[in-house]
Amino acid sequence: MSPSAKTVAALAARLAVGLILIISGAMKAAAPPEEFSVIIESYQLLSSPDAILTIAAFLPWLEVVLGFCLLFGFLTSAAAAAAGGLFVLFISALLLTLSRGIHLPNCGCFGFGWHPSPSQTVALDAFLTACAVLVFRHGRSRLSLDNWRGASYTGSHGD
Repeated sequence: MSPSAKTVAALAARLAVGLILIISGAMKAAAPPEEFSVIIESYQLLSSPDAILTIAAFLPWLEVVLGFCLLFGFLTSAAAAAAGGLFVLFISALLLTLSRGIHLPNCGCFGFGWHPSPSQTVALDAFLTACAVLVFRHGRSRLSLDNWRGASYTGSHGD
């Protein structure tokens, strides 16, 4: 892939991952955290109600912040790494839960909005992980705040 094609692909990936994180996080954050905690509890990975409620309150806002960082190209490498880590965590939690024979009412990806099937969820999260890796490696472009604030802050992963 040529350098300009990598830049365009990374920009598209950065925008797509950012928008999906913003939409997903906002849909969950718009509802009381108790609603999302019901979904988290259905995974049966945590036993502490306080931990579940804390995650339900915190995770949507983390997704929104990471989404806006990616959308605007701010701290792009760190945001892409964090987003990729979240997607790997989501895939792992879903596969572990399904491997134990637990039926989920929905994955909780988009709050109480769209409910993809488990296979759709794994495929989407795998695609988003690949996009996050592309953004991590090539995500800094002229259309990013990282580029505008100077190369001294962006690390060695920009193009």
